[in-house]
Amino acid sequence: MRAQEVLTALQEKLGERLRAPEVRTEAIGHKRTLERELVWAEIDRDDLLEAVRTLRELGPLHISIISGVDAGDRIELIYHFAVGYGTPDGEVMVNFRLSVPKNDPVVPSICAVLPGALTTEREKIEFLGVQFSGIPDARKLFLPDELEVHPWRKDEPKLSDYVRYTVAWEAKKDEKGEAGA
Repeated sequence: MRAQEVLTALQEKLGERLRAPEVRTEAIGHKRTLERELVWAEIDRDDLLEAVRTLRELGPLHISIISGVDAGDRIELIYHFAVGYGTPDGEVMVNFRLSVPKNDPVVPSICAVLPGALTTEREKIEFLGVQFSGIPDARKLFLPDELEVHPWRKDEPKLSDYVRYTVAWEAKKDEKGEAGA
């Protein structure tokens, strides 16, 4: 399967709801450089499940990870998939960019379509405060239960209360004349 075929299937299913769609080519390899095509597009949270189901219809589907970042007034998530995972024809990497406002960071869970997404969704709950509606298990996975902050949030008011060595590190940098972070 080729990247353009995947993109065409997504465009047919989602139409204008698939924003900024493109096929990018990147070089891979160390000594012998190869090229790989990737699909990139932006979607809204309301279209996530339909987009993932569309990918699943195209062949074996694997989620690599959901990347996440605090982007000021919103949380930006990037879903990284491999369509055609493990097939002789190879796989096509597909990336969906999705943003949610910080005051309503709720996204539908894709675990009903891809159970393997559970770990990466739970990670985003803990570290960014994103909530996944319909997630089968929202327990903490990495951080202690008593930790009530989201460490990847830039606006987390109590984070410094939980971070060890912050004051000592800043003091040491000041002694060396280095600029603070």
